[in-house]
Amino acid sequence: MAEPFDPYLAGLLKSHVAYYNTVDEKEKERFHQLVKIFLDETRITGVGTDVDDLTRVLVAASAVIPIFGFPYFDYDRLGEVLIYPGTFNEKYRSDGGEGQGILGMVGTGHLSGVMILSKPDLISGFANPEDKRNVGIHEFAHLVDGADGAIDGLPPGVTAEVVMPWIEWVGRELAGPPKGRSHINKYAYTNEVEYFAVLTEYFFESPEVLERKNPEMYAMLQKMFRQDTKSFLTGAALRLPKRVGRNRPCPCGSGEKYKRCCLRRTARK
Repeated sequence: MAEPFDPYLAGLLKSHVAYYNTVDEKEKERFHQLVKIFLDETRITGVGTDVDDLTRVLVAASAVIPIFGFPYFDYDRLGEVLIYPGTFNEKYRSDGGEGQGILGMVGTGHLSGVMILSKPDLISGFANPEDKRNVGIHEFAHLVDGADGAIDGLPPGVTAEVVMPWIEWVGRELAGPPKGRSHINKYAYTNEVEYFAVLTEYFFESPEVLERKNPEMYAMLQKMFRQDTKSFLTGAALRLPKRVGRNRPCPCGSGEKYKRCCLRRTARK
C-alpha cells in the first residue's frame, strides 16, 4: 500500500478507462490502491497469449469499478484470471472449434476460483465506454453477486427497500420480455444471474440512457452499487484522450516523449 503507483499503469488507466478519468484526484489515489491490491492478490495468467501491462490493468479496472462505491470489498473467492487469445467454447478451448463464442466466464466445479476472459474482448470492452458492453465488468458482476456464497442475481448487502422490488421486477422481465426493451441486450433474459450482470454493464457504460429509458431500474441499481453513475459517467467517452502520437509527451507523466518512454516499454512486451 505504501509503494508508489506505477506511473506507466496510471497512464494506461488514463488512456483506456473512461471511468478512471471521471473521478477526482483523491478518488484516483483510492483507485490506484485498489488496483495494486487486486494485482498483488490475484494471478493473471495467459493461456496461448501474452499478458501485458494493458491486459493486467484492464482486468484490475474491471474488478474495481463495480465495487468502488463500497468502503471495503474483497474478491476472496477468486484466485486466478486466465486470459485466452480469443473466444472459447464450453470445453474451454479457443481453437475455432464448434460451439466457440464465449467471451468470458466465472468457473465452477474444478475451475472454482478461476475466471476466464477473452483478451481482445476485454480490451474492446473499454474501447467504447458507452456501448453497454464490457465483458470484464460483466464477469466481475457475477463475483459481486456471489459474494454471499450464491450467484443468484441478487448481490449481498442490498437494502430491504430494494430486495423485493428487484426480485419482482426481474421476475416480470423474465416471464416475458416486454416490448420496448430492445435497448437491453437480449442475453439478459437468459436468467436472473445474467440479467443482473448485463444490467451492471449497462449501468456502468450508458447510465444516462438507462435512466432515461427506465428510471425505476436505474434507481435500484444505484442503490445496489452505491454509485450514481449518471452524475459522472455521462459523456465519459469524451474524456478518453486521443491516441498519443510518438512525439507527444508520454501520458505516464515522465516528461519524456511517448516514443522514448512507454511506447518503448510496450514494444518489449
